[in-house]
Amino acid sequence: MNIAYLKDLDALYVELSPENPAHAWEAHPGIVLNMSEDGRVIGIEIEHASQQSDLRGLRIGNFPGQVVIVDGQTH
Repeated sequence: MNIAYLKDLDALYVELSPENPAHAWEAHPGIVLNMSEDGRVIGIEIEHASQQSDLRGLRIGNFPGQVVIVDGQTH
């Protein structure tokens, strides 16, 4: 599983499987599910992510060790 925050798009993407989606479905306004050919959810995109949740606590990176905080601070 991979998680990416695309700051320029203000979108949070959770990749559940690294395959290319066959189609996408907007399950709720701003929540897009990427689907495999056989109907499995392989990715979740949250549009306008910073408006949906407080992303200051979002950590992206390998654990334990260095992580990058979305607000630009490195710990």
